[in-house]
Amino acid sequence: MSSLQINNQSPLRRSSRLATIIPASYWTSIGYSEEGGQARVNLQLDMKRYCDGSFDEFTIIKLIPKDSEGEIYLRNFKLSHHDMMLPHWQKFRNSMSGRNTVKDVHLCGVELPVSVLDIILPTFQSMNNLSSLTLYRTGLRNEGFLRLSSFLKKNTSIKQLDFFGDTLDDISVATSFSDAVKKHPTLEQIGFTGIRGLKNNIGLKNNIILRKVLEGCSRVRALHLIRNAFDSEGAAVLTDFISSNHPTELLNLQQNNFSDNDTLLLASALKKNTHLKWLNLQNNNITKVGEKNLLSALFDPLSMDSTTTKSNHTCLPYTYDIHNKSMQSKRMSGYEWELYEIHLNRLPMKQTIRRKVILALSLCKARQVEGRLFFTGELFTLSYFNELPLGIMPRVLELIQEHTEFRKIKSPPVQLEKDALSRLFHTLRGWELPLLFENLSPKKGAARKRKRRKTRR
Repeated sequence: MSSLQINNQSPLRRSSRLATIIPASYWTSIGYSEEGGQARVNLQLDMKRYCDGSFDEFTIIKLIPKDSEGEIYLRNFKLSHHDMMLPHWQKFRNSMSGRNTVKDVHLCGVELPVSVLDIILPTFQSMNNLSSLTLYRTGLRNEGFLRLSSFLKKNTSIKQLDFFGDTLDDISVATSFSDAVKKHPTLEQIGFTGIRGLKNNIGLKNNIILRKVLEGCSRVRALHLIRNAFDSEGAAVLTDFISSNHPTELLNLQQNNFSDNDTLLLASALKKNTHLKWLNLQNNNITKVGEKNLLSALFDPLSMDSTTTKSNHTCLPYTYDIHNKSMQSKRMSGYEWELYEIHLNRLPMKQTIRRKVILALSLCKARQVEGRLFFTGELFTLSYFNELPLGIMPRVLELIQEHTEFRKIKSPPVQLEKDALSRLFHTLRGWELPLLFENLSPKKGAARKRKRRKTRR
């Protein structure tokens, strides 16, 4: 047996001390590395700082082990637990109990076994304004998730809950956790993020677990599922979740190995969803083909039904940083860029539909040139406008000539005027206008009445 194992089984002589700082030399003497020993000392000092100070000063509590090089969690180093630390956790619990100024708690890079969770979770329960809890590589196992499920069933303040590098892989535990999330009165955001380069830390272990967790997330506003290595079946599970049209507004699916084929499923689901606003698909295996599939869920310039469908105006799916203008110019054609600008502006629904109608009127039949999408030829069928009331026709003609933001940036003034006149000309030529004077000719009876009035005068 190693010296570390022997000492862990020997009586804990120092446990009777009330959270006395245990020096690095002691940790190294029982088998820990110098890095681990120093990190344990710094963790104790951080806990002491929170215990000794006035909690009125703190709204965020961060326990992140550090060695001489800085925070060890940044290097995917997890500080294993030793029972010698239990008195420190107990003192930390006592000092935090009932502190209502604390809103956020971050526990990063330190293992939290059940013995520690049983100490600190009741304390979190007593902090009435605690709204965010982040657990980064804390070594949660099935028992730990069960403890958190019990905590959530009693808690009424948590709004954000994030897990990094802790795997949920038991269906019964996932069921308990899902039920707790679903019934929680305030939880708005939840995240499961795997750790890059660590195959055993991928968050949701399989598609059965994923489906069960998603059942509990039907009321959350934001859902982050990053680096979970979903396969095509996982994409199908997520498609069902999107199609169900839950009130979720943000779905973050970065780094999940999605392909172009998966975008077909996601695009079909978006057509049934009227709540989702952001679908983050960055750093997946999605090419321009997949981007085009996603774009079809937002807008089809050859179909007025697609252009005016409510679900097509709520969500913006993106595969790269949408605020990076240089990236946009490289990857997107003009009309795609303009379409994304419409969604980024988050205008009211009626204005968004209006701008898309104008965009459709300015586009023609699609063709591919060197991998980019252009439009030439005839406008799409204008028969959709045949039944428009006469009173709004002037406004429609005005909108057809309107210059959108993209064209103002990209086109010179002379070209803008030519484009506007061209759109107006093609519209008037192809539009079967209502009989403008159908109701303007006087009826015979009305004419006789006017003659009688004149005769009487």
